[in-house]
Amino acid sequence: MRFKLILLKIILSLFFISSNAIAKNLPPGSGISDVPANVLILLDKSGSMSARMTGGASTQYPVAVAYDTNGDVFIGSNTDGIKKFDYSTNTLDTNWASSGSHMSWSTSNCYSYYIRGMAYHGGYIYVASFYSSYIYRLDVTTGACDMMNNRIYHRYPRALDIRNNKLYVVGNDGTGVYDLSQSTFPRIQNYNSQNYARFTEVMTTDQSGSHIYWYYNNRIYTHKLNANGTINTNVFAQPVYSSLGFVRQVDAHPTDDNVQYVSRWNNHALTKITFTSSNKQAFRQTKTVGRCCNGTSNASTQYFYYPWAVSVDTTNNRVMGGSYYGNTVVAYDLNLNWIKNFGASPKTRMQGAHEAIKAIVTDSSLTAGVNFGFAYWSSGGWWWWGSSSSYGFTNWTGDITTGKATPCNSSNCLTVRAHKQGAQRINSTITSVQPGGGTDALAWAQIGEQYYLHNKFSPIDKNLSCQNSYLLVIGDGQWGNHSNAKQKVAKLLSQHKIKTFTVAYGGGLGSGINNFNDMAQAGGTNSVIVANTTASLKSQLKAAISQIIASKLSFTAPAITATIEKGGSLFQAQFDYVQNKEWEGTLTRTAISSSGVIDVNDAGNWSAAKMLPAPSSRKIWTEIQGKDYKTDYNNFIDSNFTQINSLFQLTNNEVSDYHSKSSNPSNTQRCKNTSGVANGNDDDIKGLINFVRGQDYFDYDGDCNLTETRDNPLGDIYHSEMVVVGNPSAETAFVGTNQEAYFRSINGYDAWAASTTRDEMIYVGANDGMLHAFNSKTGKEEWAFVPPFVAVNMPNMVNVNLNRSGVGGSNAIYGVDGSPVVHDMYFKSAYDTAKKWHTIMMVPYGRGGAGFSVLDVTNPKKPLHLYSVLNDHVQHNVHIMDHTGNVTSNPYIATSYGMGSLPDSIKVEDNAQNGTGAEVCDSTGNNRCFKSKIWRLPSELQNVSASDLTVQYKGKAYTGFTVSKFTSGAYNGQSYISFNDTMYYYGYNPTNAATSDVGIYVKPGSALTGVQSPKEYDYSQLGETWASPRIFRMPNTGAGDSNPADDIYVAVMGGGFGAQHSGFGSNLTIVNLEDTTYPGKLEKVIPIEDLVSSDIVNSTPGTPVVITPDTARGITFRGALVYLSDLEGKITKFNLTNMSDDGKGNAIKMYDSTTLFTAGSNSTNGRYMYHAMDATVGQTTNSLWLYAGTGDYERIGDTSAGIENLMLGIADPNYPRYQEVSTPTKAIDLTRCKNTTNDTTGAKCPNLQKDMGWYAVLPNKQKVTAEPSVSSGLVYFPIYQPSSSVNKCSLGDAFICAADDECGTNFSSRLGQKRQTSDQCFYVGQGVLSRIVFFAGKLFANIAGQSTQSKKDLVTLDAASGDVSTYRSSWRHNF
Repeated sequence: MRFKLILLKIILSLFFISSNAIAKNLPPGSGISDVPANVLILLDKSGSMSARMTGGASTQYPVAVAYDTNGDVFIGSNTDGIKKFDYSTNTLDTNWASSGSHMSWSTSNCYSYYIRGMAYHGGYIYVASFYSSYIYRLDVTTGACDMMNNRIYHRYPRALDIRNNKLYVVGNDGTGVYDLSQSTFPRIQNYNSQNYARFTEVMTTDQSGSHIYWYYNNRIYTHKLNANGTINTNVFAQPVYSSLGFVRQVDAHPTDDNVQYVSRWNNHALTKITFTSSNKQAFRQTKTVGRCCNGTSNASTQYFYYPWAVSVDTTNNRVMGGSYYGNTVVAYDLNLNWIKNFGASPKTRMQGAHEAIKAIVTDSSLTAGVNFGFAYWSSGGWWWWGSSSSYGFTNWTGDITTGKATPCNSSNCLTVRAHKQGAQRINSTITSVQPGGGTDALAWAQIGEQYYLHNKFSPIDKNLSCQNSYLLVIGDGQWGNHSNAKQKVAKLLSQHKIKTFTVAYGGGLGSGINNFNDMAQAGGTNSVIVANTTASLKSQLKAAISQIIASKLSFTAPAITATIEKGGSLFQAQFDYVQNKEWEGTLTRTAISSSGVIDVNDAGNWSAAKMLPAPSSRKIWTEIQGKDYKTDYNNFIDSNFTQINSLFQLTNNEVSDYHSKSSNPSNTQRCKNTSGVANGNDDDIKGLINFVRGQDYFDYDGDCNLTETRDNPLGDIYHSEMVVVGNPSAETAFVGTNQEAYFRSINGYDAWAASTTRDEMIYVGANDGMLHAFNSKTGKEEWAFVPPFVAVNMPNMVNVNLNRSGVGGSNAIYGVDGSPVVHDMYFKSAYDTAKKWHTIMMVPYGRGGAGFSVLDVTNPKKPLHLYSVLNDHVQHNVHIMDHTGNVTSNPYIATSYGMGSLPDSIKVEDNAQNGTGAEVCDSTGNNRCFKSKIWRLPSELQNVSASDLTVQYKGKAYTGFTVSKFTSGAYNGQSYISFNDTMYYYGYNPTNAATSDVGIYVKPGSALTGVQSPKEYDYSQLGETWASPRIFRMPNTGAGDSNPADDIYVAVMGGGFGAQHSGFGSNLTIVNLEDTTYPGKLEKVIPIEDLVSSDIVNSTPGTPVVITPDTARGITFRGALVYLSDLEGKITKFNLTNMSDDGKGNAIKMYDSTTLFTAGSNSTNGRYMYHAMDATVGQTTNSLWLYAGTGDYERIGDTSAGIENLMLGIADPNYPRYQEVSTPTKAIDLTRCKNTTNDTTGAKCPNLQKDMGWYAVLPNKQKVTAEPSVSSGLVYFPIYQPSSSVNKCSLGDAFICAADDECGTNFSSRLGQKRQTSDQCFYVGQGVLSRIVFFAGKLFANIAGQSTQSKKDLVTLDAASGDVSTYRSSWRHNF
């Protein structure tokens, strides 16, 4: 395989935001406004925030379940209407009825209150409506209501079944039989002579239509059915005593008339029974599943809190049971083996706010450019008449991150100051914020005003003209003190340019929304943001922050990536930033001579953007069930919008109603007269699909022509490095049997390569959400692949706020932002019957998500999707999609729990919602408030110990707790937490009290965390996949493995960027690429221990260095030694080989790891290792050298006191063996390295007999901006120096540092004459440099900013002279 390595990579960082949902950072140095904005989130914590949020994907009080022929699920509720779920994705089908739900409070129009039975027939769901006494039906495709001309009136229907065109209904009239084959639906019989046929709620018919069964008073009554479907009024047999207790519902097996399934109310269980006699006089309980009470069901344990519904899907052979108080529906196969769960208990508004805010402050695309702060507010006492002294901000004591504000009480407090570590602090503390108090607007206004204007603690730097500051207010109800608060907001805007956003949340404001809108106008943000659901709040918060950042940027067009083809082509990717629109990208080919001279006039030059086919002619495909892409590689089309929308919704995102006829907000009506525009979001889902294809659905030019082609539909190629793939040409010449080249040679690789001829393709990801395949000769796009788990981000492109008078707009998102990697593999894929050679491409999502897709591109004209993986850390799910489009979602427990998630809290919350009990606080659980020192833990924490948990109380660490189990009583065997203090939870809004601010956190690494089953898919620790995977063959049994034939192909990569999530990404991740039982199997996660002494949340965004027998000489092992740097500045070595001892007689084993070095990094010195290392074997020392640079990638312009970054050369003294060196806390540090900062003579060259390596300190807050590169005995570092002017908004300088690879001697002077004598390195322009690469004796680097040379986006220099060796080249190039 001829892999042309990527040569030029930009390191991007600034923060761009457009205006709704996810936005992304502009490259540092591409503009003059690189200063992060200040955003103070002000969250309403009033008592009404404890109210439940219905709607959405919750299933409140499920009492009936039905299915259509596709297997999609309809769930009926006592109080929440009927909802349709897509079975494959567990998400609401928002195209059905009203956004996926049928709700009607009219008894004459498909009344949805107190449903008592549902069944499918002939394209409809038939529904028994208890209080309206009618049977109605709903269209399974549209949700349209059909009362059937009120023809089926049956008093108080309690149960319903359909068999052989006959509808059976039990009600006060008796059991009626209706003929559905006739248009008038006549009642052909009414059997009412027995009470069991009139008053039971439990009835079914068997599958053959030969018997009807009623369960009544603990007995089962059976009658035969006549040939015409009517009931034989003669008793078939004497009733049998059921022994099942209180049965709520029953349904029959789809093929076996002797088998039924029952829901057993008091037993909290479902049971499968089998009649053992032909007269139905005896039965046995074949299998019972379920236990009490609340919990997340999984393969080993299922939870039912009083089960009601039970229903059999006769088409797909599934059984579902509904947990009435658990608010979930559980799916089984016919043997009651667990499959999956549907729905959930509706969150409280506060829980939804926690989830949405956590999603914001852990989103790397947002945290890079925002200093987040946080405060909660309610009132000082009695609603708005509280004392103003109880809120505001007057002082801060302690550390900037962990200190405390004054005043700070249970009603109002600024808990997190706006600063670089603010997002991390919010994520770790917000769960403890609980509802209580009134709603006083002056509370939040005074906190915001006094904090931002404080003479000591304000985050506003008066020397930064480009810095913006905002208040972001979230509230759920009518507030008081509006006028006084409005005055403060208007003053902040007019005198200090501080703007205010208001978010009306939860759907319960009524006329109170007018005050929110009025406040937004006073604060300079024009109008209120409305968010009725958690998903909407998440989206709209990102929208507001997007709008904040987009307003501060100026820019140039940076070059992003490039590669030089040996045949004479320089490929470069560039993009133009366009505010409030998708960024416009291009990929260009430019001729380059063998001597490194660029020819811009060559006839073969091209631009892919100019060659892009028309939207209707493009081949864009994805993997969706039932819509095979292989027919024409073009199934990402609007006619498949229903299936594609299932992908959009997988992670709780939603497509907003952007264009409408008459919907609110009124700006959506701007193009209401355009063909295709309609109310609801069906048109917008189709429009989004067509926008991705290249149409102007968001009306960038303001002419309401929504189907015209955009000027440049190709999205920006940002962090993704391209790979060029031609005919197979991997190495088969070998010097030892440990090499993969040997494996190729004995398995027919050469013959396969000789028989395989294919067009040379360029594969690269873009932030339009697609992996693009371009013909390298013509620049034409051959096809584009939408990874199914990147499609989940696409709803975030939609921004209703940008649909303004005369112009439209959208958000720029991260899509396929990672770098694809290709490898020839000999294995049996899902499409094979035997092993064969394939060219496999692994596509990490980068900032587009914590996941990856794997494709087979053996035939570039007919690529195949093998599988995709995504870790959704917000919803706590690992999603796996196989080659058929089947999605399995593997849940894992949350790591933080507020008081509202504890069972005792849920109970009193239910009491309050249902009007049960009194507004009294006690420990009985029978009223609407619970107070106790002892609180039951959720089911998922039943096996927890106190050592697994940490607790926060009132914003501080709390150690006064224990964990035990009840030893008697109703909760015998269940776990509880016992506090030293009495804690409170209010299910209602008390006059002058509040729920205790308690947060319970599960420590990372606890046995309870992660996917419990199957463990093969426990990607719960995977962060955003920034790194490029490295593929090799690994011994499958580890130490001592002597059989190379059964080694397995694996991909190894850093665990990813974890943003502010402790425990995410701090590991080495190993993926099995050839397992057929578990496609995409996680072979191993090797954790990296966090340094207690460092305040950095650790993760591993960089690409690992992988040393195999094919990439280095003299290797005697199979497999690989792997080296990985991390954000805490550590370098860890991993053993993935078959070595059994360390060369000194000590046993070693596969997956061992050891810490080679630590740079002593913390948030003050800013020595983050974001970038990959380079490596080489030194000619003088013959040691393996690793090269790393430090610097805060997210805050490249930061000039805070204490910043001190390094260039590093570290030797591995044990290479090529693996030996245990140290743990992170005892690792070798700078004291064992030579400081070569000012050495230009070699006098400070390290002695490896006593030194570990060398380091050079960077002056003037400089930072390394990309991975180092080694060539001919020198290592090159790209450097950025922030502006030294008083106004830090101006652009900084770009330098290249050159150092001797083994001595660290500064040889930058060999690059040319320095700009000034004080410069440590060679000045090349303003802005930020990419990784440096080499071709024809020259070095090349892209620059996001302004080069000193004629080509302003490219730096080209003669490489400095150094030692010459045919082997001493970069490890990256050898790989």
